[in-house]
Amino acid sequence: MASRVFTGLIAAALWAVAGMALAATADPVATTVDGVTVVADLDVRLVVAVGGDIGENTYVASAPPGLACGGVQYQYMTQSNRQCWLRIKRRTPVILTAQANGRYGVDWSVQWVGCEPIANGAACTITAQGEAQVVALFTRN
Repeated sequence: MASRVFTGLIAAALWAVAGMALAATADPVATTVDGVTVVADLDVRLVVAVGGDIGENTYVASAPPGLACGGVQYQYMTQSNRQCWLRIKRRTPVILTAQANGRYGVDWSVQWVGCEPIANGAACTITAQGEAQVVALFTRN
């Protein structure tokens, strides 16, 4: 009986530390655990596509962890929408900020798809629950 309680305490402690799903298979009369599976899916992929009227200094930056997507950063891509991605922590807000030459709203603007615009539309925020995609379409005024 004590070994089953001990096995249960180990499984509960692992679950509490990992904060993830935990599955254990144990024989009720055995003194050992057959196996423990910890699923640690803490991060998800965020895909950012930059398109529209883009120049060498037109890009989207993130905070955190430091994405710079578009313009000269991705010259090797031939598509009109220059796409990049990064792994972000699930349920953690990420701010994407549009950058271009000139003044936002006067010389250029951006339309966001897949995230919530903030800062008068020059940036957006996303809190991804799963794999996500954001599109930034630049226009010159």
